[in-house]
Amino acid sequence: MSQQHELLDSAIKQVGNRYVATMLVAKRIRQLYHGAPSYVERREDESYFSVVLREIAEGHLILQERPHESSYASEPSTADENGASTPVAQSTEPSGDTD
Repeated sequence: MSQQHELLDSAIKQVGNRYVATMLVAKRIRQLYHGAPSYVERREDESYFSVVLREIAEGHLILQERPHESSYASEPSTADENGASTPVAQSTEPSGDTD
């Protein structure tokens, strides 16, 4: 089994759901692509996919559900018609804010 497959299996176990893990990986890859710092050291030849899998497997990312919005909200796109919330990638790293 390749290292990426092992990391992927570990990330799925960490998240607990293959679909949610896929969504988390996709969102985090977009964040890295747009300049967000990685929570693990990135090798020059390493893909964003591998970086994200290592971040999840090593426990640097967690899922936090958004609170349910009122049914009267003007922007219902954050929750589906059944009221299910959308998972959001959050770092386990301290934010560095001391205020």
